[in-house]
Amino acid sequence: MSFQIRFLPDTRIVSVVFFGPVDLEQKLASAGQVGEKYGHLHPLRVLVDVRQAEINLTLEERKLFGRFVAEQTGTSHGRVAVLHSLERNPNHTIDQAALAAGLKLSEFLTERAAEEWLLSS
Repeated sequence: MSFQIRFLPDTRIVSVVFFGPVDLEQKLASAGQVGEKYGHLHPLRVLVDVRQAEINLTLEERKLFGRFVAEQTGTSHGRVAVLHSLERNPNHTIDQAALAAGLKLSEFLTERAAEEWLLSS
């Protein structure tokens, strides 16, 4: 797997870190695991880190995944902060599709800003 999921008990944030090559199957698996293991949390706060990821999805797969996360039971009620580098955001199309489908999502360059936004709800 090209991702790691951890629950940070002090902030009650679910951290999903992607690294290396990531395909649609891995993106779907990560969202499924978050929904299954943490979907009962209200609020559900998810920090997605794609700084070290190479997202290998077609444009249509990116849009499909963004809508999937926004509509999937277990993640649709979440608040998602996406952490990416200044030079590139490999998750941009996914983020835009998820936002358009109603997911509460914002993009960040620093972990501190992402966590502050997540905890402000």
